[in-house]
Amino acid sequence: MAISMVAVLGAGGCQSQDDAQERERAAKAAASPRAEDSGPLTKAKIRLLFDSVTADTGAPPGDPRWARTLASAAPGTLASCAVTYRGYDTAAPTLDVARTDAVADALIGRGWTESKKRQQRAGEDGTVDVVTASFAKRGWSLVMEYRLFSDNRTLSMNAFDNACVQKVRQAGNLTLPTPG
Repeated sequence: MAISMVAVLGAGGCQSQDDAQERERAAKAAASPRAEDSGPLTKAKIRLLFDSVTADTGAPPGDPRWARTLASAAPGTLASCAVTYRGYDTAAPTLDVARTDAVADALIGRGWTESKKRQQRAGEDGTVDVVTASFAKRGWSLVMEYRLFSDNRTLSMNAFDNACVQKVRQAGNLTLPTPG
């Protein structure tokens, strides 16, 4: 973690007041109770989770094209088991490793368990260009990924109903649609 923080913050390790305020805001967002924390998890609750976590942490809103791709999935397909979020940061740098960590912390604060240790990959210049994390909660799995590209930054979250995925696997229908 120390090595990746040096890459993110630079050798001096100085934090701006904005960074401290961002972490404070994310901590408050993670601690506040949410409607999606009661009863069984559903696709609607997962969508609410994605909307609230990204809004509370200042991550970009989800691309509606991606949401529509899975929303109209045929029953019995892998896509019918999933809810997806994909946010792009192309205009101003509002999406970075610190904000990605804030989203992950907000998920944990809402009762999701980090089922696989968060991993970071740095490019040749030391800049972290990929962060991945996996979470689980009440029969659902969630995979989060941040990617730094030359022209944008992307954050994606894909949640799967584990029982639904198992049924689809048994039926052998494992294809996912691509946005059109």
